[in-house]
Amino acid sequence: MHEIRPHDQAGHVATTAVEHTHTIDPLPVAPYITRAPLLNPEGRIVGYELGVRPHVPLPVLPGAHTRAQIEDEALLSAVIDLEYQQALGDKLTILALSSASLASPLLSMLQPARTLLFVPDLLPLDGSASNLTQRLQEGFGLVLDDAQGVASMPPIPTRRYVRIDLRQHNAMSLGHSAVHARQLGVQGLIARHVDTWEMFEACRRLGFDLVQGEYYLHALASAGRQLQAGRVLIMDLLNLVMGHADFPVIEAKFKQDAALSYKLLRYINSAAVGLRYPVKSIGQALVVLGHDQLYRWLTLLLFAHTEGDPRSRALLRHAVVRGRLTELLGEAHLPKAERGGLFIAGILSMLDSLLGLPLAQALDGLQLPPGVLDALLRDTGPYAPYLQLARACEQFDQSTIAALCDQAGLSAEAVNLAHVNALIWSEGLAD
Repeated sequence: MHEIRPHDQAGHVATTAVEHTHTIDPLPVAPYITRAPLLNPEGRIVGYELGVRPHVPLPVLPGAHTRAQIEDEALLSAVIDLEYQQALGDKLTILALSSASLASPLLSMLQPARTLLFVPDLLPLDGSASNLTQRLQEGFGLVLDDAQGVASMPPIPTRRYVRIDLRQHNAMSLGHSAVHARQLGVQGLIARHVDTWEMFEACRRLGFDLVQGEYYLHALASAGRQLQAGRVLIMDLLNLVMGHADFPVIEAKFKQDAALSYKLLRYINSAAVGLRYPVKSIGQALVVLGHDQLYRWLTLLLFAHTEGDPRSRALLRHAVVRGRLTELLGEAHLPKAERGGLFIAGILSMLDSLLGLPLAQALDGLQLPPGVLDALLRDTGPYAPYLQLARACEQFDQSTIAALCDQAGLSAEAVNLAHVNALIWSEGLAD
C-alpha cells in the first residue's frame, strides 16, 4: 500500500498542509532520456530501463564520433547527475550501451550494485571483452537477450540476467526458454513486452523476477463487475469535498471506515506534512488539510486503494506521472484558480483502466467540474491540450508532440523537460 503525500499546486511535497510558500527550480536533467519501468511479480516498480529518445538532437561530447557513441555519452552524462541518482534511490537501472562505451570513464561514476548493462553488440566477444570483464569485476550486472551467449561470458562472479521477449514466444517455448536460462545459472529472468494481464500471470507462474510492459493498463476481466466498497466510499468523499461540504459531514463519512480514518491520521502526522504537534482527530486533520488538498489526496487514494488488484501500484505511478505532467504543462497558461483541475484531469483519465469500465461510466459517480469532464470525455476545454500532450509523451511520439506543442504554444524542449521532471517527482511517493 502506498503512503500518499498530497502536494501543493506547484507539485512539491508539502512542508505544511496550510501554507506553501517555497518553490523548487526544475531539476537539471536531460530532456532526451526515456524511462521504461521494471516491475516485480507483485506489481511494484523496482527499477527502470533508461534510454535515449529517437530523432532528438543530442549534445556532442568530446571523443564521441558515431551516433552510437553520441547516444551513449548523452545517456551516461544525464544519468550520473547527482539529483537524478537521488531521485532513482535504490532502484535498479538498465543501461543499453555499445561495447565501445564500456571503457567510458562516466560508467565509473555510477553505483555498480544498482546498474545492469545491456550491450546489444556484445557478441561475438572481441577486444571489448577486457572492458566487459573490468566492469563485471567492479560489480556491474549484465543483461543478455534470451540465453544466447550466457555460457561464453567471462567466468567471474556477476549478476547475469536473461531477458526474454514475449512477442517471440508462445506459451510452450516461453516455458522452455525460462527453464533453459535457469539451468545456465543466471541470477534473474526478465520478461519484455508483457502487454496483457494473461502474459503477466504466465511470467509470474514461470518464476520471472522482473517484467517490462504495460499489462497493468489493461483491466482485469472481473475488475468492472462491481465497484469495491472502499472505492465507493472514496468517491462519495470526493463528491462531498468537491461540493465543499462542512467538515463535520465529511468527518462522519470518514468514520464509516476505520482503515480510511487511520490512513488520514497517519498521513497528517507524517514527516511529509511536518506539523509541530500531532493531530489526534479526523476533524482536526480535515481543518489542517482543507478541501483542495484533501481532494487531491483522495484522488490518489482512489488508485492506491488495493483490494486484491496487484496492478494498482503500477497504475498509481503511471496516473501520477500523467497527472503531474498535465499540471506542469498547463500551469503557466491557466489562471491560478483553474490549475487544480489539470492534475485531477490527468490522473482521472486512467480511471477506466483501474475500474475496467468505459471512462464515461467510470466517471459517472463523480461530481466533476465541467472543464475536467470536457477534457476527459470530449477532448475539449482548457485542460484538453495539456492532457493530449501528456499522453503523447507516454508514447514518445515526437511528431505528435511537435504538432500539439505548436497548438499549445509550448516548445518541445519544455515539454520533454516537464516529462522527465514529472517522472522524478513521482519518485517522491512512498511505497
